[in-house]
Amino acid sequence: MGNIFSRQQSESTLGKRKADSHEEENDSKRARYQPKEPDAGITAYVNDSLPGFHGIIKYRIEDFVVHEVDLNGNVVTLKSLEPTIINEKKRKIAEKTDVLDETAFDAEVAKLFNEEFATQLRKVLREGSEDKSLSASIETSKDSRFQFYHLLDRHILNDNRPLALCKDGILTIRWAINEEEKARDVPPNYKALGGEYLQFNVFKLGIESSKAINLIGKYANLKTSRIGTAGTKDARAVTVQTMTSPKARVQQLILAEDKLKQHNIYIGDYDYVPNGLTLGDLKGNRFTIILRDVSGATEDQMIESMESLRERGFINYFGMQRFGTGTIMTHEVGRAILKLDFEEACDLILKPRPGERNDFAEAREFWQNTKDPKAAVQKFPGRGPEKALLSAYIKSPENHKRAIQSLPRNMLSMYMHAYQSYVWNHVVSERVKRFGCDKPLVGDLVLKPTAENKSTTDPSTLSNNAGRRNQFERKQPKVLTEEDLEFYTIEDVVYSVPGHRSQYPENEIGKIYQELLEKDGIKFTRAENIMKDLGGDYRSLLAKADDLTFSLIRYNDPETSLCNTDVDRINSKPEPQNIEDGKYLGLQMNFTLKTSQYATMALREVLRDDTSSSNQKKLVHST
Repeated sequence: MGNIFSRQQSESTLGKRKADSHEEENDSKRARYQPKEPDAGITAYVNDSLPGFHGIIKYRIEDFVVHEVDLNGNVVTLKSLEPTIINEKKRKIAEKTDVLDETAFDAEVAKLFNEEFATQLRKVLREGSEDKSLSASIETSKDSRFQFYHLLDRHILNDNRPLALCKDGILTIRWAINEEEKARDVPPNYKALGGEYLQFNVFKLGIESSKAINLIGKYANLKTSRIGTAGTKDARAVTVQTMTSPKARVQQLILAEDKLKQHNIYIGDYDYVPNGLTLGDLKGNRFTIILRDVSGATEDQMIESMESLRERGFINYFGMQRFGTGTIMTHEVGRAILKLDFEEACDLILKPRPGERNDFAEAREFWQNTKDPKAAVQKFPGRGPEKALLSAYIKSPENHKRAIQSLPRNMLSMYMHAYQSYVWNHVVSERVKRFGCDKPLVGDLVLKPTAENKSTTDPSTLSNNAGRRNQFERKQPKVLTEEDLEFYTIEDVVYSVPGHRSQYPENEIGKIYQELLEKDGIKFTRAENIMKDLGGDYRSLLAKADDLTFSLIRYNDPETSLCNTDVDRINSKPEPQNIEDGKYLGLQMNFTLKTSQYATMALREVLRDDTSSSNQKKLVHST
């Protein structure tokens, strides 16, 4: 690696990063204080002796690249925008197919239907591509249509084929008049191609997962509710993940390609598979992260930090993304909901807060001064939680519980899950401060497979729509005794995400849970309808950055690209080159994390700097 680090050991002069346009608009109203890691219970480190160093996270969106890792451990990448895999499958099918020539095909059609239809169909096949007015129709049954489609597959092996349309049992064969109509062609032989789900890899840059799915559905004419994903991905990042859609056609997505590219969405690597994706059908994520203007550490210190991260890992905190960026954090709203103080929860969502856009600020002030829901609901922009609450107040004035329950289910869950995450973070920080994180304690929890798992772990027992995980692989907590300690390591230890089914450690840490929940006035109970889905969970104390590698690169222009994306490689863009004696130093890190582990928390362990977006936005390159 040379002595590249020793050239820049002094601390950078940190100023304010250039703001986005919407940030500049609000500078005059920006809060003096924004949430920091300690506000989310994030205060401890695995290795207290690391010196830390400076580096700017997400200076450019392309500095944070996330590739999904599927259940088989394969890193999902976008290799081709063409249906290469499907075309190869079709070629192999064609090689094995008993191809019907014109005479044999016409005879089979006549046998299935009648001679007149067979003659009409032959005329359509020969002349219809030039004369779009030609067609052939006949009344059919579902079984006869299926047999006809099979005959058509054996006679026409390529994609240049007429449409086969059916309405009220009448089968009509004609040629498509445009590409959009062609995309609704006869369904392919799903079984021969691998299954009824069209699978495709999606590359997106700087866009929320839900918005990307909506755009794909809109432009490819797919139902968004039927587009399956294994997980949501960061908006301010380059992300690559797999999606599925049942009985979709490749042509639908190919025709949407140009419109999707305008939104920085690229789709490819199409295939047909037997099962769709559901949330959780992934093993983790592979991260490529660029830290810019790295300074404040020697090369030896950097190596020490990276080796510590590789060997000892980091505290598996819920990251700052979980708690929002506003002055009022999401877990504060969640706390009010869970202690059943619905009036306070509504007030927290609606009350004025410094640093917001002018339209939101004015709407909040109006509500605060008038308490008029009919007028206030008109002033709030968009379709956020504020409008949902005010609309509920119009129907049921002063019914705060009904107002909270009017929130979209995913938003209500977000608030409550944020509080659960806050409790976990706070408890684990206390554990590390009091006892370190080198070994298990008597009374700690580990997870053990349940006895019934042994006879119910065959994935083939899953229904076709159940996703790809084995839904029967459940584990239950085990409380460690003195005799157990020699058989477990700190990496086996889990701590409880609070809920009505959660079991807590039977030691001093368990008392911390009890004290915190009692102080906040919260008791998780399934009897309370709003909490019925909050069963709780168990989360590993430590996380490991697997397959960790890192490299250094010097550069002069703060805006230059330091890492190629999948689309860059498809377009054969040259890889970024190190500039000898460049003004700035960049660090590229590559590592894999399991699901629900936060890359920013891995960075925090080595940087020793606050990873909250409010702090990172202040950082600019040294002058």
